[in-house]
Amino acid sequence: MMVTLADFYAKLSETTTENGWNVSVQLNSNHKVYEGHFPGKPVAPGAALTQMVLDEVASRMEEKHVVELRQIKFLSVIDPTQVSNLDLVFEIKVRKGLEMFTCLGKTETTNYFKLIGIFG
Repeated sequence: MMVTLADFYAKLSETTTENGWNVSVQLNSNHKVYEGHFPGKPVAPGAALTQMVLDEVASRMEEKHVVELRQIKFLSVIDPTQVSNLDLVFEIKVRKGLEMFTCLGKTETTNYFKLIGIFG
């Protein structure tokens, strides 16, 4: 697996679903990214969360390449000292001739982010 933001998260488990897959991850609240984002009040950066999703897509869909991201929505702030485990719910779809995926980053009680990626 290609991880471009080393040690930002650890994969805990992965399961296949009818239309995609689910990944449970644990965020590393001691990662260096939080030193600047933000000191004393860590917030998981959107860019790091997006890269985590891209890394997981790349590890699962080796023959496909993401060429575009659409509708990246950050719905709630992730404080890694309060939210350490996330579920990434991936679904593969074809719409209007485009093969795409959606990813919802969530816990049992809160949806934190959602994005759509297009394969090319």
